[in-house]
Amino acid sequence: MNQLVPLAVALPLVCAALLAAVGQHLPRLLPDAIAIACAAAVTGMSLALTLHSTDGTIVYWFGGWSPVQGGFPWGIGFVVDPLAAAEATLAAAAVLGALVFSWGHFENIRHLFYSLMLAFLAGMVGFVLSGDLFNIFVFLELMSVAAYALSGYHVKRPEVLQGALDFAILNTIGTLTLLMGIGVLYGRTGNLNLVGIGTALEQHHPSGLLVLALTFITVGFLVKAGTVPFHFWLTDAYSVATAPAAAIFTAVMSDLAYDVYSRVHATVFAPTLGDDDAVRHALLGLALLSAVLGAVMCFLEADLKRQLAFMTVSNGGVVLAGIAMLTAEGLAGSVMYIITAGLLRGALMLCLGMLIVRLGSSDETVLHGRGRAGPFALAVLLTICAAGLATPPGFGPFQSATLVYDALASAGYAWVAPVLAVCIAISAAAVLRAAARIFLGWGPAEDPTLTSQETEPHRVDGHHRLWPLIAPLLLAATGYFLAFTPDLPAHAIKAAADLHDHASHARLVTQGIAPPPRPLPEHDIPLRDWLYGALSFAGAFLCAAVGLWWQRLPTRLQKPLRACSRPPIIAVKTVHSGSIGDYTTWLIAATATLALAWAATL
Repeated sequence: MNQLVPLAVALPLVCAALLAAVGQHLPRLLPDAIAIACAAAVTGMSLALTLHSTDGTIVYWFGGWSPVQGGFPWGIGFVVDPLAAAEATLAAAAVLGALVFSWGHFENIRHLFYSLMLAFLAGMVGFVLSGDLFNIFVFLELMSVAAYALSGYHVKRPEVLQGALDFAILNTIGTLTLLMGIGVLYGRTGNLNLVGIGTALEQHHPSGLLVLALTFITVGFLVKAGTVPFHFWLTDAYSVATAPAAAIFTAVMSDLAYDVYSRVHATVFAPTLGDDDAVRHALLGLALLSAVLGAVMCFLEADLKRQLAFMTVSNGGVVLAGIAMLTAEGLAGSVMYIITAGLLRGALMLCLGMLIVRLGSSDETVLHGRGRAGPFALAVLLTICAAGLATPPGFGPFQSATLVYDALASAGYAWVAPVLAVCIAISAAAVLRAAARIFLGWGPAEDPTLTSQETEPHRVDGHHRLWPLIAPLLLAATGYFLAFTPDLPAHAIKAAADLHDHASHARLVTQGIAPPPRPLPEHDIPLRDWLYGALSFAGAFLCAAVGLWWQRLPTRLQKPLRACSRPPIIAVKTVHSGSIGDYTTWLIAATATLALAWAATL
């Protein structure tokens, strides 16, 4: 079983190189088949590692360079715990769904497209499994370079060029910030292994260098995750990427950064800082900012791809809120939410790709009523995905959201849970509103509060086939019914608790001494969380109705409503100016603010 660990990264890299070298000389559909078979194999291997690691974390040292008893970890290792392996499975499943959806679509550069997708997959799997900080950076760069190229497929279009450049420039700044943090830690400890760094730092009191490293590494990961105010690149890049690439972006790429950051913090910084309130408050503040601003901007967009991009930002706020609690229950809820919501967002983005092919646009005001002629299956699947993202009680991301809510309540932040539930409702409502406007013709064709990107539908070359909807259907079904896996929350909490037990985790990685089996904790969903789920689910449909018919309100009610809402709407839209200079300024200012706050409190 251990041999599957390096193979999950090596196989897509080898296939990517093979397709890049000889793909153009292969028969027409052979590159498609090779890429899909490779992604399916990685999905199977990652799933097998997920199931096997529930019995104990797998530590794999490349070249057999494992540390001698209690010695220095010189080698490069992968640490496969159930949470990391589940994230790798999500990445592989998202890529597999995107490849099936795009079968035969890219006629001219199909072998290069598949090569980039497989390199992207290898980067994501290596990113979540690596137990070495520098190799986390290496795999992050591999993932990022492939993503830059995928986002700029239609590079001759000005908006695509701008989106790809925003993506590349801001993410490069983020990765350089991460690299500076790695350099500070290496200079302080002489180590790059996560456990080795954490063990070395634990022997000293917190210092200015530790605060500097924590700031740089936090900012580096949060830029990649698209956390407000580091999120500006995300909406521009996701909205211009092709549907298969954008599906992977929104399903898994951004959220992987949250998962890896939580692992780095728990292993490197938590042994020294403990459950420090300064870290918790800063992360929770960024989480709330992301959840609220992402939901508001999602509701103010007419373009469905931009709606989904801002939904990713808002959902990321829910994930970061769980991580910010610095507890096993919060981390377990966050990782489960990444997986379930990611599957549904990926399926939704693939549905949008089909909608663009059929109707020529993704702007809900431009397409008002144009979807009445069908296809019916697309309308139903798109609505199901949007409703699932509203956390219907008992299904989809509901169970994971309850873990986040419980972690917040246990830490004394119970008031945050209803705020997150409302944000979830608002972001899902935007897509439900768009579906009703496009496929049912409800509401007016124009809405002055929405930012519209196009004036007329444009023709898109493509075959009007329905079988590609199989991929988003399977992703959506998995996202909906994964909650019925027996004892899933208990297994997630157990895996997160093992990671937070630094002493036992360090002995396992450096000495190979497995900790005694931890019993599965009990997990019951309180009535309060069922009410939050009902609030977000019913609230999504209510907010969608308000978005469709608010202009029917009497004039005496519309005037004060417009007067109150106009200034904040203008403010949040103005902030998203599209200028790379403005975005870089926000990034630098936020980094300085975070550094000063932690320097004063830690």
